[in-house]
This record gives sequence, structure tokens and C-alpha cells, in this order.
Amino acid sequence: MIGIIAAILASFIKKERSEIAMMIGIGAGLIIFYFVLSQISIVIRFLSEMLDMVAIEETYFTQLLKMLGVAYVAEFASTICKDAGQQSIAGMIELFAKLSIVALSIPGLMFLVETLEQFV
Repeated sequence: MIGIIAAILASFIKKERSEIAMMIGIGAGLIIFYFVLSQISIVIRFLSEMLDMVAIEETYFTQLLKMLGVAYVAEFASTICKDAGQQSIAGMIELFAKLSIVALSIPGLMFLVETLEQFV
């Protein structure tokens, strides 16, 4: 509802004051992002239970959470930049996020390779 109301309000205001419309969008995005963060505990609980079932080090769980965080924050920042008309900055944020996720996944990939080597 917050998003719909903000979108309608911003579309009316955008004709006369585009900077205020952009601030409405950013404000609504921050409020929605806050509510999303409050729901993250459910995901963390689920992943913790999964971690208890499978014999995997907690390090990999932490890396997974970091990758999810990078993805969500980058998507949020990229969308704000696109709404502000800064597509090139949004693209750089997305590129940085992708490279960061690859870098964070290296320990997990190494673990996978080591595990596969044990079977060969």
C-alpha cells in the first residue's frame, strides 16, 4: 500500500515539482526496505535450521547472508539511481554488486571443489 500511494502521489506532483516526487519515491522505498529488513529474521531462522541439518561450517552460512545483503542493497540503490535518471551510476552499482557476490562466493566454490575431489 505504501508503494502504491507513493507512486500515485509522486505521479501527481512530478508535473510541477519533480525533485519532491523523487524524494517521495526514495522515502517510500526506505520505509518498504525497513519492513523487508524486519522480515529477514524469518529467512535467517530458516537458513539456521537448514545449517543444523547439514554438516556445513557456519562460515559459509555467513557468506550466504552477506551475498543476500549485497544483492538487496544493490538492487535498492540501483533502483533509486534509475528513478533519479542516473542509469550509468545504477549500472555501476549493479556491476559492483555482481563482482562482490562473486568474490564472496569463492570460499564456497573452493569447498565444493575440495568436496568433489574427495569423490574422484
